[in-house]
Amino acid sequence: MKSLLSVFFLCLISFYGKSQSLEVWGSAGAKYKLNKKIQFSGSFSSRFRNLKAKTVFPQLTVKYKIVKWVNVSLDYRYVAKRENNGNYIGANRINMNAKFNYNVDRFSLGFRARYQMSSGKGSSNSYNSDFDKALRFKPSLSYDIKKSIFTPTMSLECFYNPGAGVFGQRIDKMRYTVGTDLELDGPHSIGIFARIDQKIYDSNPVKFIIGLNYDLSINKIINSNKKQGDL
Repeated sequence: MKSLLSVFFLCLISFYGKSQSLEVWGSAGAKYKLNKKIQFSGSFSSRFRNLKAKTVFPQLTVKYKIVKWVNVSLDYRYVAKRENNGNYIGANRINMNAKFNYNVDRFSLGFRARYQMSSGKGSSNSYNSDFDKALRFKPSLSYDIKKSIFTPTMSLECFYNPGAGVFGQRIDKMRYTVGTDLELDGPHSIGIFARIDQKIYDSNPVKFIIGLNYDLSINKIINSNKKQGDL
């Protein structure tokens, strides 16, 4: 795993030298597991460039576990994106997801397939992965380090434009990510990552991203309060 991460970091450094912009992404959310099959979650995300919010969106998700290694989910998000003239454009977006996980010892192999569709579109005639339809495929690999709070992970995601127009029926963008999840005590969880976002058909194709995600488990808070009440 260390060798794979080293190679991946070298690739990120190489792409960083070619990047045209730097963005900082952050999100904070909470999740509640209704039962063994159904989970609800909500979050708010912001993406900053040049100290200005480039994209902001709240998101609501419902997830259903089919079997131990397969779950499906539905996301709703309202995306507000800042254009170069300073104006924000917005759209309602739906993501339909299917995720597969397979564990081997301390390794976890994952694959997410996503179909996204949106009610709005950017002002440009070119394809926009935030506002247009897309098929997205994301294989991932993570490793749970023994006696450590860190679970390093890496992933590769491709965006396929299914449209029949001039910019359609081709892979339009790739994302390369390396990061780690932090296993904290209590209901809190944190993830940090570095990411390269590469548009294949664009005059400014590469941006470097650093991000921080925070999640709160409502179930753990409820269970903790129950235990305290039983004392």
